[in-house]
Amino acid sequence: MARDARAVEPPRPARPGRAPALLHVRLHQLRPGARGPRRGRTALADRGGRHRRALPEVPLRGRPPQRGAGHGAPRDRPPGPRRPRDDAWQQYGVRGWPTVVVVDPRGTVVGALAGEGNRPLLLQVVADTVERHDRRGSLRPVAREAAGRLALASGRVAVEGPWSFPAKVASDRSGRVVVADTGHDRVVVLELAPDAEGVVPARISHVVTGLRSPHGVRLYGSDLLICDTGNDRVVRVDLDTRPTPDEDVEPDPAGIIRLRARPVDALAVDVASPWDVVADLDRSLVVAEAGRHQLWRVPQYGASPGVIAGNRFQGLHDGRAEAAELAQPSGLARVPAGVVFVDADSSSLRILTNQGRVRTLVGEGLFDWGKRDGRGLRGRFQRPQGVAASPDGGTIYVADTYNHLIRDWYRRDLGTLPIDGLDEPRGLDVLPDGRLVIADTGNHRIVVADASTGAVLPVAVAMTTLPAAVPIVEPGTVLGVDAGGAFTLAFGVDLGPFELDGGIERPVRIVLEAEPPWLLDDGPRRWRHVAPAGALTLGAGVGGSGWLTATVTAAVRRDGACAVRTSVTRHHLTVRG
Repeated sequence: MARDARAVEPPRPARPGRAPALLHVRLHQLRPGARGPRRGRTALADRGGRHRRALPEVPLRGRPPQRGAGHGAPRDRPPGPRRPRDDAWQQYGVRGWPTVVVVDPRGTVVGALAGEGNRPLLLQVVADTVERHDRRGSLRPVAREAAGRLALASGRVAVEGPWSFPAKVASDRSGRVVVADTGHDRVVVLELAPDAEGVVPARISHVVTGLRSPHGVRLYGSDLLICDTGNDRVVRVDLDTRPTPDEDVEPDPAGIIRLRARPVDALAVDVASPWDVVADLDRSLVVAEAGRHQLWRVPQYGASPGVIAGNRFQGLHDGRAEAAELAQPSGLARVPAGVVFVDADSSSLRILTNQGRVRTLVGEGLFDWGKRDGRGLRGRFQRPQGVAASPDGGTIYVADTYNHLIRDWYRRDLGTLPIDGLDEPRGLDVLPDGRLVIADTGNHRIVVADASTGAVLPVAVAMTTLPAAVPIVEPGTVLGVDAGGAFTLAFGVDLGPFELDGGIERPVRIVLEAEPPWLLDDGPRRWRHVAPAGALTLGAGVGGSGWLTATVTAAVRRDGACAVRTSVTRHHLTVRG
């Protein structure tokens, strides 16, 4: 869901006998434009044609024509002159957006994957390709080290303050507010206090980690629902859990309950890029699956989740829910007439009615966007990503993300609220007192705004109790080991001006993640230590090449204030065998 999807010029095919020293992985985030020369399903295969298998559900040529929706003329590509980047579609046979193309050191296309939700398969293809060319000698050691350095950029930006690109917020009837602190890979539960001195003070009650780029959040009683977007799953965390010596619970400085989302907490897995979740009237959950342009339902009592809207084609087409075309649904809200949602790619506001039909309230076409108030379909958004409803469902509020505005839809009229100073707001909700709580994503803050007057107050939390959770990933080492062998990995975390919290028996926690997972054996992945630095002895798994990420967290104190210091190091690991 990148804002600026720029194409990368494709590499020229290598001449016979000439191979680049470094494996290239080209990520083409291309808008539908040129027409691909190949038909049929995309497949992965090595150069000899072995291990060929079809990819799941590859969209054809961007999107199909709109069939009688009446919401604008169909287009083969965005309006405007043809650009050189469109030629990449023809050269690689790209038929959907986004598409990932893997090119080996000899310039041969190893495979192409269209759409989202293909991360495990992509990692496997890249690891197999690196291993194969490592055996052939196509990768020089210096090139592997360069690849490790280049790949260590995490995409994160160091931000001063408690929040980093907060994407979604939610409120319950008691006034608690949940924040998806997306850039820090965590979710925070706040208890708001009365306004004071130009801010809204807040006390932190819970912090949930073990997530990757979380987005949609909801709070129902003690159940916290989270769209764990980067891990393609929806999880439920019980806030009544209390810290124990269990490895899945973080240290508890400053009285904050620090929990960790576990695999057993998952309500739905393999959901391609879930962006929001809301409870339906029967207490089942509706999930916005942006990666496959669909809405899912997760039943309450353990039944299998299923698709309730969207045919996996990207577009803006109304009608029966199973035949409708959606375009990256990114925000949900329940109103008496059905589930209202915003489609980011079509810049539209739509509803899945109680009768099982999709209807567009605002918006006209897949790439029709703008900034315009108006009645009915004449209004325009620019990539809205959040939606909320008043308690009676009569007024719908929309986070018009790329217009930096909050819009309201009432009785078919789209208007603009007098709320200024926002930067790409992605989420919002209605507080019990009628004001809006907004995730002001680009400004890295949470604000409370009056919809009538436009008055904005920032939510204030103490930095000593909510430090930055995830620093910039540091470069690690290049590791090589035989399959089934043992190796030593050093770890450490900089305590800065703090000292370890003496009230916790083992205040240092180490968590390892291998990508792909089979690079390590079945031994432990988590440890607790008494020192901020040391070494671990690990066992290698089966052959392959990938990444080993070590996250070291220390509970610390200074002058009575509690904090958490974190270090993340990423190593390039090759297991020979």
